[in-house]
Order: sequence, then C-alpha cells, then structure tokens
Amino acid sequence: MPYVLLDSSLLSIISTPSNRNESFQCRNWVKQLILNDIAVAVPAVIDYELRRVLLQGGKTPGLENLNQLQETGLQYVEMSQRMWIKAAELWAWARNSNQSTANADKIDIDCLLAAQAIVISELSGEHTIVATKNVKDIARYTPAKTWEETTVEYFKKTNPALVSARVPIRRIAQS
Repeated sequence: MPYVLLDSSLLSIISTPSNRNESFQCRNWVKQLILNDIAVAVPAVIDYELRRVLLQGGKTPGLENLNQLQETGLQYVEMSQRMWIKAAELWAWARNSNQSTANADKIDIDCLLAAQAIVISELSGEHTIVATKNVKDIARYTPAKTWEETTVEYFKKTNPALVSARVPIRRIAQS
C-alpha cells in the first residue's frame, strides 16, 4: 500500500475546526486516499510541531480535532532509531552541500519528516510521498508533492495495481 505522510501545514488544515473550503476539500482528499487503500500518516514530529502551537495558543477545538484524527483512519508514525539516524544523515548532507533549510543549531523538522518517508519506503517497498505546501524544501530529500497533486489517480499511475504485502505502519515505526 502506498503511503502519504502529512506535513504540519496539511495537518493544520485538516485539524482546524473551520469549514473553510480548503479545510473541507483537504479532509475529503484524505478520506478518498484512505478509501482507496492509500495509507495517510501523521509523523510524530509533525504532530509535535502542530500540537505545541495549538497548546501555546490555547486552541482547544483544534487540539480536540487533532486528538480525534486517528479515528478517521489516519495512522500515526513514531520515530524509530533507524529514522533518527537517517535524519542525521540528511541533516549533515544538507549542510555539507549548502542546501540546509534551517539554522545549524536547529533540529530541522524537514529532515525528520523526510527520514520517516525514506525509511517507510525502504521497509515497505512501497511508494511513499510527503504531501506538503513546502515541496521545494522537502523534495531535496524525498518525493514530495502538494496535496492537490497527490491524488488517487497519481497513485494509480505510479502503481496501477495498488496491491502490496500491506506492511503495517506500526511495524515500520518500530524498525
């Protein structure tokens, strides 16, 4: 099963209590992916990035929505040791090649997100993509597209059968 990892901008759109057009469309996009056996996952670091902002701002409705997202079929991906190592390699590569996207003293969440996508792809053998509004920065590490481009049709083109051994994402996070 292909995997879509959400970045914090999309997680924010999905978890917002607003019924703005973009929020409504993005939630429907997630539903369509899940209904078509495409795993949609929230990396732990992305949950952290959004949750801290919601907590600081006292945005209780957004926190409640964020807490309920797993009930909608979204999966949660913890950081494994292998993912931390890959993130460190990406961080060093970006700095050594003058392509970093964060200050040298920052953890660089883009590297952590990309590392999770890379390791999930390596372990599952499946196409894994990061859905983001920040394609330029993420795509230097791993495949990334906007959510509008990451459609069921896109996955059918990259994997017409949409069939796999269905490696559970929880097992992947422990590797």
